[in-house]
Amino acid sequence: MKKLIGILTLALSLLLACSKAAPHDAATPSPDPHGGENAAAEDQVYTAIVTVKQSATGRIFFQLDDDYRLFPENYTEPFTRQCRIICGISVREGTNVCSLDWMDYLQEGTVQSTPAEIGDGVDILDDWMTSVEDGYLTLHYSTYWGQVSPHTLLLVSGENPDDPYEVRLVHLRNGDEARTQADALIYFDLASLPPTGGNGHTFTLNWKDGAGHQLSKQFLYRSRQ
Repeated sequence: MKKLIGILTLALSLLLACSKAAPHDAATPSPDPHGGENAAAEDQVYTAIVTVKQSATGRIFFQLDDDYRLFPENYTEPFTRQCRIICGISVREGTNVCSLDWMDYLQEGTVQSTPAEIGDGVDILDDWMTSVEDGYLTLHYSTYWGQVSPHTLLLVSGENPDDPYEVRLVHLRNGDEARTQADALIYFDLASLPPTGGNGHTFTLNWKDGAGHQLSKQFLYRSRQ
């Protein structure tokens, strides 16, 4: 089982699929310009980030956002727990059935309520891959990498006693040299935040960018039901 845990160097086809994708709609994956080898002529082909889940009857399904599900016909990985993947999917027209053309696992970050240092700057890319959906925060980020140590990304909650939905992203280089800039993907499970009771709530992400500026971005957050 291949797991994406470091630099998202991304094969050329994946880079093009993401960069040329149409804007990501809350309930619709992004069109993949390359098509898929398993796609039929009437299928709609997309690049998407989804949560892999299992129903009570043992059926695997892909959760695209808070509401929309797809059922893959050819997902063969053993299910151990929920995870996030980026994938190419071919959706059968007029249905919620899809075939899986390719996939890669995303790195999972840690959410903690204990204090953490300020850390090093990191740039968050403002595209469809950066999102809050299905109770997860997914970040498409960019930083400089070397070959010394893996980087650590933490999501720190509880620093604002007046707003439990305000968090801070901490990026630790762990002594790694800044040699080559590259993108990566990471996701955080927000289940430790207070439940929203089915309602949408403003979720605020704070971080320090690569130039040292303090930035903030807001999302609409609804906890998983």
